[in-house]
Amino acid sequence: MDTITLERDLADDDTFEAYRALYSGGTDVERLGGALRTEVVAHRLPRMLVFDRRLAGVAHARGPRRVARDGFDHIALHLVLSGSMMLEVPGAVRRVEAGNVALFDLTRPQRTWTEGARLVTASIPRDRLEAATLAGLDLHGLVLGPREAGLTIDFLRSLAAHASGLTPDLASLATESLCLMFGAALTALRGRSTTAASPLAAGRARMRAKAYIEQNLGNPALDATTVATETGLSRSVLYRLFESTGGVARFMQQQRLAQLRRALCRADEARTFDELATATGFTSPSHAGRLFRGAFGVPPGEYRRGLRARTGLHGPTGQAAPLSFVAWHSELI
Repeated sequence: MDTITLERDLADDDTFEAYRALYSGGTDVERLGGALRTEVVAHRLPRMLVFDRRLAGVAHARGPRRVARDGFDHIALHLVLSGSMMLEVPGAVRRVEAGNVALFDLTRPQRTWTEGARLVTASIPRDRLEAATLAGLDLHGLVLGPREAGLTIDFLRSLAAHASGLTPDLASLATESLCLMFGAALTALRGRSTTAASPLAAGRARMRAKAYIEQNLGNPALDATTVATETGLSRSVLYRLFESTGGVARFMQQQRLAQLRRALCRADEARTFDELATATGFTSPSHAGRLFRGAFGVPPGEYRRGLRARTGLHGPTGQAAPLSFVAWHSELI
C-alpha cells in the first residue's frame, strides 16, 4: 500500500496549477473565487483509492468527452467531514452537508465544487460490488446520511485516519470490508431488508474465494476445482458467486492482468515483462502480451513507457510519486 502527502508552499496561482496537474488524468479542475486551499493525502490500497482532502475555491468536472475518453468505470464515494460540497449531475444540483456521503458513477458526467470542506473520497472498481446489488439502482448523485449508510460513513472516516499504517493484509481486508458495508447499505436502500443477509453471506463467501485466488495467482495450474476444494465451497456455488464477472476462469484471468498492470505501473519494478508474466501465472509471455493488448488497447511495453512518462521522479519522502493519479486510477478499470 502506498501513501502520498502532497504539501504546497507556493503562491496561489502555482498551487492551483500544481493541483490541476495532479488531477488532470481524471477530472478538469477550475478555480473559483475566494480563498484557495488544496491539501491532499492519498492512499493506494489493493484496487481501492482513498483521498483525504481539504479544499476551498476549486471545482472538479467530468464532462461527456472526458468520460468517453478515459474509460473510468468505478464508483466514487465522497464523504463530507466538515463544511459542505455542491454536486451537479444531469438533472439535479444538490448540497452535501457534513456527515453525509455522495455517490458518483464515473461513467457519467458530473461536477462538484466547494468554498470550504474536508472530504474523504473512496474510489472502488464496479466489479468489487455485486452486480445484483447495483442492478436497477441509480447511484449517480445520490446522497446518503447516517440513517442509510452509517456503518459505511463511520468506516470511511476511520479508514482515512488509519490507512497510512495498514499492513498489506489489513489493506486488502479494508477494501473488502468497505465494499461489503456499502453493498449492504445499497441492498437496504432498495427496500429488500428480508434478503439483506443473503448478499452479505454471498459476499463473505466470494471474499474468501477471491482471497485464495489472489494469493495463488502465480500458480499457472490454479483452477476452479482447486479453489472450490481449498475454500470449502461446492463448484456450483463457486460458479454462481462469479457468474456476474464471467465465471471463475475469466475472473482469474482478469486478476492476473490487473496484477500484471499494477507491476508495470510501479516505478521501482525492474523485472522484464516476460518475468512479470511468469510471476503472475500466465502460461506464456506471448499469451499474456496478447491478452494485455486486447484488454488495454496497447502492448505492455508501450503501456509501461507511457505511464512512466507521466510519472514524477520523487515524492515528499523520496518515494516515486505520480504527477497525476492516472496510474493509480488505471488500476480500478
